[in-house]
Amino acid sequence: MIDYNEEDPHYLLDSNIVSEIIKRNADFNVLKQIAAHNSDCAICTPSWQELLFGLYRLPDGMNKKYLESFIKDDVHENFKIKSFTEKAADIQAQLRAKLEKNGKPTQKEDSMIAAIALANHMVLVTRNTKHFTAIQEVSDLQVENWFEEASPA
Repeated sequence: MIDYNEEDPHYLLDSNIVSEIIKRNADFNVLKQIAAHNSDCAICTPSWQELLFGLYRLPDGMNKKYLESFIKDDVHENFKIKSFTEKAADIQAQLRAKLEKNGKPTQKEDSMIAAIALANHMVLVTRNTKHFTAIQEVSDLQVENWFEEASPA
């Protein structure tokens, strides 16, 4: 079981969870879970970069302006952003070395996100659970998919 400080967020949201909020036909369960755990959620710097990269790739127009406002105002204001710290760097290096030894190298960004979750004793919430399966085999990473399951209250 994850041990956490009551003031710290419990859930680290991957960019695919955050981007779900803005969709016209957003997944109801994801929206319900974010609403229920809003003050317990954070994002990390790699996910923040992914959201901004997606925004900056869009052509200029009303949709881009709306998304920019959503990301820079709503997301930034409502979710703490957890950084890739020295502790996370050490955890990531250990994860990558273990995975390489096991013949299961992983994407650098995914291992960064997992390391940030582990360094902050957080549950990683993502739709891409398969990306983190090998990491879970060599660590205590806890992963939830709010598209498929409800988190414990």
